[in-house]
Amino acid sequence: MDAASLSLNSATLPSLGVADLVDVAVGNSLGGIGLWRHVYADIGVHQASRMITSAGLAVTSVCRAGMFPTASDVNARATRDDNVRAVDEAHALGAECLVVVCGAAATPDLNAARRHVEDGLSDLARYAATAGVSLAVEPMHPMMIADRSVVTSLSEAVDLVERTADPRVGVALDAYHVFWDVDYPREAMRASGRIHTVQISDWTVPIHHQLRSRGMPGEGVIDLRGFMAIVRAAGFRGLVEVEVLSDRWAAVPPQVAVDAMVQGVATL
Repeated sequence: MDAASLSLNSATLPSLGVADLVDVAVGNSLGGIGLWRHVYADIGVHQASRMITSAGLAVTSVCRAGMFPTASDVNARATRDDNVRAVDEAHALGAECLVVVCGAAATPDLNAARRHVEDGLSDLARYAATAGVSLAVEPMHPMMIADRSVVTSLSEAVDLVERTADPRVGVALDAYHVFWDVDYPREAMRASGRIHTVQISDWTVPIHHQLRSRGMPGEGVIDLRGFMAIVRAAGFRGLVEVEVLSDRWAAVPPQVAVDAMVQGVATL
């Protein structure tokens, strides 16, 4: 994999705004960027879109919509309104997909939470279809079930996508979240044609935080070469996002982190 086949996820360089992310991507011959929504909040989505388009970069994903299970009708309405805004923003950016993080249970009833997720996703898919936006359901590692998502395996995510029965609804396949699962290679093939974005990082130990302990590709225990072979066999041909949420890498100068990213990917 070379630099042109990569997309820089903004979470990898959390100190940078859109202008600096664009400069880093162009300066390192990367093909695109993936954006968390707060990154462009200060300049507005339309200005961000103009900057990215002028630089010739793709927006491989916008993060995030979802968080469907809620404790009250008031919260549910607020969540739906925010998800609609997320779709509108993804449309304005010309993003290849809007990542859906399904949300944790609002009560101990996980089955009820999963029903809320399915209902919320179906509702959001109808709106996304009118905007021409693809939704990518991201299964999360099981350690995040209590605060981020009750969808914790690729098989659950693919089942959910199939039940939604909307051609624009697919999956976001993040190596960090699925590499542990003995079934993920088979499930990736089942998701063929519906893998909307692929994200890589590495699993390093010890973990000091469930969200911000990732390593650069090649630093840890994930067989990323095998992972990429599987997603390519499943038909994914897009840019591959490097999404390294890491307190350690966030503390170094951005170019040092980018150099480590590119060098790590090159070893794959």
